[in-house]
Order: sequence, then structure tokens, then C-alpha cells
Amino acid sequence: MGFQTVVNTYPAVGVPGQQVVPGQAVYTAENYVSDGTVKAGEFAFEKTVTGNGAAFKTASATGTGAPVGFVERNVVASITDPLKESTAVYNQGIGLAIALRGQFYAVATGAVTEGQAVLCDPATGAITYGKPGAANDTGWIVKLPAGVSGAEGDTVIYERIGA
Repeated sequence: MGFQTVVNTYPAVGVPGQQVVPGQAVYTAENYVSDGTVKAGEFAFEKTVTGNGAAFKTASATGTGAPVGFVERNVVASITDPLKESTAVYNQGIGLAIALRGQFYAVATGAVTEGQAVLCDPATGAITYGKPGAANDTGWIVKLPAGVSGAEGDTVIYERIGA
């Protein structure tokens, strides 16, 4: 890993977890912190953790049932080891913005077409695509930006407008 040589004055566009149109998202009413497995641009599941005689909610990359929502990319940094590459995984205890609705950039984990449902396996956190109403449907759908074919690895948009 080399040293940074360029600093841009504007944020990158299309980074997983970044809002397409800032200020349009709706978030959870609860405040969640990461359990150390949650990644920007993916889904989070609620887990209850006990400690010091109290129970509190955390967000995890895996869980049971439906995900709490989509994890927004926040520009937070924690340099725990200056010799390691950066990561989109939030460290344990970092506060999260988890969206219930909005439009966010994501990376296609397989071939995808416009309007497909975004599915998330609670056991693994793996994202796949299918028909709305299928098992593990998150309620989010795929939108393809202009000029994007929908191939695996493409930057796509996850959208959830209604309830």
C-alpha cells in the first residue's frame, strides 16, 4: 500500500451505500451500533446483546427474519492499523444510519435487471435478486443507472419508495 498522492475536493459518486439524491432517505427510529460485521452498502439485521446487566440493540450483517434496513455510507474513519487497507465494514460500536426508504448506490452481486427485487439471506447476509415477494425479499428493488448493463460488479441503485 502506497501513500495517498491525491485528495479530491468532491466526494466520489456511486460508492456503495451513498445516497443517489442526498436528503431523500428515511431512517430507522432506533439508533443502532455495529457489532463489527456491518458493511456500508448492504443490509443490517437487529440483534440484542446483553452486557453490564442490560440488553441493547446492535446491527449485524446476519440475523433472523427481515433486515432492519439498508446501511448508508457515513464518512467516519478509525485508523486501527495504518498498515491495513481501508474497509467498508463498520467497527464494533460505531453508530449507523440505517435507511428504511430511499435510493442508494450498491454493487451488483450477480447479473441483475431493472425492477428485480433485492433479496438478502439472513443466515449469510448474501445479496441476490429475484421476483418481488420471493423468500428473503427486502422490499428494495434494483434500478440501473444510464449506460449500466447490470452485470455482476456494476454499480447499481437500490430503491425503496413505499412502505
